[in-house]
Parts: sequence; structure tokens; C-alpha cells
Amino acid sequence: MELQSSLVKNVIQKQVLNLLLVDDRPENLLTLESILERDDRHIIKASGGNEALRIAIKEEIALVLLDIQMPDIDGVEVARLLRSNKKTRHIPIIFVSAVSKSERPSLDEFEEGTIDCLGKPLNLDETKYKVAAYERMYRLQNDLGLMKAWYEQIKSQLEQFVYIVSYDLKAPIRAIDNLCNWIADALGSNADANTAENISLMRSRVNRMSSLLDGVMEYSRIGRITDEDAPLDIAQMVHGIFEAIAPPKGFALEAKELPVIKGSQIKFYKIFHNLISNAVIHHHDPENGVITVTANHQGDGIVFKVSDNGPGIKPQYYDKVFELFATLKSKDEKETTGVGLAVVKKIVDDMGQKIWIESNDPSLISFCFSYPVMKSS
Repeated sequence: MELQSSLVKNVIQKQVLNLLLVDDRPENLLTLESILERDDRHIIKASGGNEALRIAIKEEIALVLLDIQMPDIDGVEVARLLRSNKKTRHIPIIFVSAVSKSERPSLDEFEEGTIDCLGKPLNLDETKYKVAAYERMYRLQNDLGLMKAWYEQIKSQLEQFVYIVSYDLKAPIRAIDNLCNWIADALGSNADANTAENISLMRSRVNRMSSLLDGVMEYSRIGRITDEDAPLDIAQMVHGIFEAIAPPKGFALEAKELPVIKGSQIKFYKIFHNLISNAVIHHHDPENGVITVTANHQGDGIVFKVSDNGPGIKPQYYDKVFELFATLKSKDEKETTGVGLAVVKKIVDDMGQKIWIESNDPSLISFCFSYPVMKSS
């Protein structure tokens, strides 16, 4: 794997980093080069701001040591131009100046931790330490970027593998289901009670396995949802979901004053569909069930709550219910796959948000998830 080999190579053997030295005086460039020259560094020199900008655009630069006072463009302006370009805005800069601290220009406009300063005449140890510190930061960020890319690639391949395996398993499951039907049809009314019960049990297990595979396939597809954000009327969405689920007569939905937000229709539909379905399926008194959906502004975002007056969940199981295949009751007691809430959590996690459970009353449970501040349509 290309990313894996790149990461291993980068860890085992130090990458040679490009350091850009910028000064209009050749003797200053030579002094800096003599201090910083090392096998794992490639020193690139520029005699002015315009030349430095051209080099920074062309090369992969780990650090710029930049003179403030130069005739064509002063160092601060060069830094501003570097920060304004997408390719160079991340490059840390160390200003090198003979100007006293009190007379140096303000650097408040630059992000902390990306700008530093060295005074002339240069202190040998201070120069080496500061450059080494920024190099370490660059290497760590570079390694982190490689590991993130590697992780995303592995995750994508694993999701694709799970999807393919689940899809391929559907064929033998359908064959077993057909076989059950053929046996039942062949026996007809001649099947004894024990045989009929076994056939019914086999059908139940086949249906459960088919539902489980559907859930696994849905879970593996979440990372590939790519629909664009669009205005979403949450009240309209949850009422439509409730009607589509067709809960038992007497089951009620309360969903008022819900916002219109901008988001992924597919993701939000899956979230609310799974949460509302979960509340209906696990309710102990479906004829008197009530689901309440609310939205409240908190901080810089919105917290959605899907609450129900069902049997509740014990606090020790709050985290467990979001695990893949986790169920709190025997699958023979409740025909569930244990995938729905895991799908919800994965979607919310992928959006960079949080989901949790709240309950002030054992018989009232709320599934809550956060979303960034509402954008008007």
C-alpha cells in the first residue's frame, strides 16, 4: 500500500526538509546557512521577498527564516502574502531582524505558534533550538497527516469489504428462505406440529439474518454519503417518518416549533428514522406511546431531542446501546438487529458532533444529538 510504505519510510528515515532563508545581504545568508546546515536539511536561499514568494509556491517549504528589512518587499508584507495563499499559509516563519524589540512591527495579526523572531546578531544556540523546534512540529504534523490519510484509506477499504461480504451473503440467505418455502409447500397440511414449528423457526432466523445483513450494509455505506447540504424542514421530516413507520393505533408524535436547518437530507432522515423506529419497537405500551421531538439552541448550535415514555434504559447501558449489534433484550424476545442506534452514532460522529442519552425519570428517555448553529434557508 502506497500510503503505508510512505509512512513507514518517513518514520524510519528522516525526511529531508526544505528551509528557505530570505535576506538581501549575501553575508547574512551565508551565516545562517553555516549555522543550520545539516544532512537532513536542504537550504534554499532567496535574496529578496519576490524571489522568496516564487520559491515558496514552487517548493515544499518546512520553515522560512525571513529578514524584516528588505528593499523590494519588507518581511512582514512577505509573511502576509504567504498567509494569503492556500499553498503557503501553513508554513511557519521566523523573522530575523537587527531592529530592537521596541521598534519591531507588531505581529498580532498572525496566528500564534506560527510566527517567531530572532534578533541580530544571531545567538547560535537560540537559533539552533528555535529552528529544531519548528522542524519537530513540522515532522509531527506531516506524520499525523499521513496517518490520518492511511486511516481513512483503511477505513474505506474495510467498509467496502464489509459491504461486499454482506451483499454476497444475501444470495445463500435467499436460497435458504426459498428452501423453507419449498419444504413447507411440499409438506402442506401433512406437516406435524414439531416440523411446522421448526420451519417457522428457520424462517424467523433467515429473516433475522437478512435484516442483520441489511443493517450491516447500511452501516458500511454511511461514510460514502455525499449529498449536498440543503434546507431541511425538520418538523415535516419527522412527521413523514412517523407516518411511514405506521406505529400501532394510539401511538402519538409531538413535534412542534422545529427549525428549518441546512444539512444532509439522507443523514438526517436516517437519524430520525432510526430513533423514532427504536422508540416504537421497544415501547412496552404501544397503545399509549408518545414520542416527542424538540430542538433547543445551546451555545453555538442546536440540540435535538427524541424522547419517549417507554420502559427507559438503565444508566449503565447508556453507552452500550450505541454499539454495533448491541441489544438489551434477547433477539427471540425482540426481533431487532442492534444496528439502528450504531448507524445513528456513526452519522453523528462523522458530522463531528455528539450523541448522548438523558433521563430525569426512569420511564422517560431522551436521545440527544448536537448540530452546528442553524443556517437560514
